[in-house]
Amino acid sequence: MKNIDTILFDLDGTLIDSNEIIIKSYQHAFKSVFPNLKVARSQIIEDIGPPLRVIFAKYTDDALVIERLISHYRTYYQKHESKHIALYPNVIKILKTLKKEKINLAIVTSKYKSAALPSFRYFGLEKYFNVFIALDDVKNPKPDKEPVLRALAHFKNPKAMMIGDNQSDILSGKHAGISTGGVAWSIKGEAHLQKVSPDYMFKTMDDILKIIKK
Repeated sequence: MKNIDTILFDLDGTLIDSNEIIIKSYQHAFKSVFPNLKVARSQIIEDIGPPLRVIFAKYTDDALVIERLISHYRTYYQKHESKHIALYPNVIKILKTLKKEKINLAIVTSKYKSAALPSFRYFGLEKYFNVFIALDDVKNPKPDKEPVLRALAHFKNPKAMMIGDNQSDILSGKHAGISTGGVAWSIKGEAHLQKVSPDYMFKTMDDILKIIKK
């Protein structure tokens, strides 16, 4: 690896374990709008990652119904979020160390800022990140390269890596021409990420630091 000096992190499923509130919010939305529709938990897990509008469009092509689904999802998520989120092990420790090592840090998420910032601030992560790229900031979300390039534009000649828990994170980094890393704690599993061949697979947050120091 060529002296990485910039790391772009996905947020949910990578730094913050929000999987359960995401699943519950999907279940609530489906139950509210399609009470007779049975969507398996495994299917919801498979769907996690892309923007809500993209996922709900798999179940209906009615724009108004999609908006209703999104509204129910967000209402439930906002009401119950704090009870169902946690940082993954050693996130703060590693972010502190990376900051001390003068590594540039950025968030690249597929959520809108209004949805992503509450948990981000709840855990005090704003102390470590100067750049936050959300769905509001781009026309083409991950796996397109645009979100990654938007983040990289804030740094001078960065040697960067994109790290995430979804294939779209890895692909976005690849399309932007930078190194990529998958997190083995992804709810979809390591094998799911390996299908898009990330340059590195991190078993723990500590592994990120080991690779950077090498």
